Amino acid sequence: MLRTTLLCSLLISLSTFSQGNEWEKKASFGGLKREKAIAFSVGNFGYVGMGVDTAEVTHKDLWQYNPASDTWTQVASLPGSQRRNAIAFSIDEKGYVGTGFSDDDSEIGEKLKDLWSYDPALNTWDSLAAYPGGGDTGIYQATAFSVLGKGYVACGKIGSDAYITEVWQYDPDTDEWTIRTPFPGGNRYQLVSFVVENKAYVGLGTDHDIFRKDFHEYDPVSNTWVPAPELPGSERAQGSAFSIGSKGFVVFGSDGGYKDELWEFNYYTQTWTNRAPFPGGGRKHAIAFTIADTGYAGIGKESDGKKQSFYAYYPAGPLSVDELITNPVRIYPNPTHSFIICDPGLAHTNFEITLYNILGESVMQLKRCNGTQHINVDSFTKGTYIIHIRDENKELITSEKISIL
Repeated sequence: MLRTTLLCSLLISLSTFSQGNEWEKKASFGGLKREKAIAFSVGNFGYVGMGVDTAEVTHKDLWQYNPASDTWTQVASLPGSQRRNAIAFSIDEKGYVGTGFSDDDSEIGEKLKDLWSYDPALNTWDSLAAYPGGGDTGIYQATAFSVLGKGYVACGKIGSDAYITEVWQYDPDTDEWTIRTPFPGGNRYQLVSFVVENKAYVGLGTDHDIFRKDFHEYDPVSNTWVPAPELPGSERAQGSAFSIGSKGFVVFGSDGGYKDELWEFNYYTQTWTNRAPFPGGGRKHAIAFTIADTGYAGIGKESDGKKQSFYAYYPAGPLSVDELITNPVRIYPNPTHSFIICDPGLAHTNFEITLYNILGESVMQLKRCNGTQHINVDSFTKGTYIIHIRDENKELITSEKISIL
């Protein structure tokens, strides 16, 4: 009787979870119509600000979105210059905003290179080390992401006809920037990025008015790039992206017109699927972010002008138990003082475990493992490590951050 009840509950849960792929209109952005803004999420809230309004005025404000009450609240404005086409990302309990251009008129404004952190708990901003890339002259229309506790800024525009391939890593613990392996797709701006399973996917955008559709996967541990499946749709720039679980999403953009398509990328199958189009119409220079298992997107510019509308996206869930338990590996305790237990479940045999330090250097490797592994780490220096588990074909099963105290 108990097994029957559990099975029924599981089937009901799967049936409910398998629905989705739906957009729902939410409260319009509190800052009115806006394009070229920034967005990030921290905890249970989203944050949107900066950008250009219908009067072509460039802003420095920040608004908090509360999904529980579907409301917008204005919070502390950025202490630095107003800006558009800036970058934003979040790490732990803070948001980070920087770079951009100080006016919508490129003849009046200037490129920016400053970086700021926003603490939602205190509603305060702190000035951080300036972005050093692009010849140290500032940058705009770059893309940014965070993975494994670090922020990254990739590519961007540094002049009227000058773009870069540079990738810079920001460490919030030391307030320092480090140059990383350049983006392999060539000079690029107006591109997008998302992160799934501790890998960043960067692509689309333009260079000298040539739209692109390629994507490249970045591994922050090895500091290497490999080609990823290109977007099946048309080449485009000025899009937006977000990620939910092991799936990345690309929405909006321009290929000469305005795109309303939503494309879903599945990390495990390395495939793209065309999902429900954005119901508010095709847009560019819009925003997107994720809170829990829901994506949010809106504002931006359509063919008839700037927009204020804002929507939530509920993704399509797995349709089978197999997909639901694709990665049953358990690694615990975390944080740890003296040992780590790696339980691969029943799905993996003859696997390999590698432990990397925060510099990406291999400090331990176990080959041809079977069953649960008990790993002694009490001789390791305290700090953050990355553990990779790969199958017998060297394919990555899981990657997790481990703290040794």
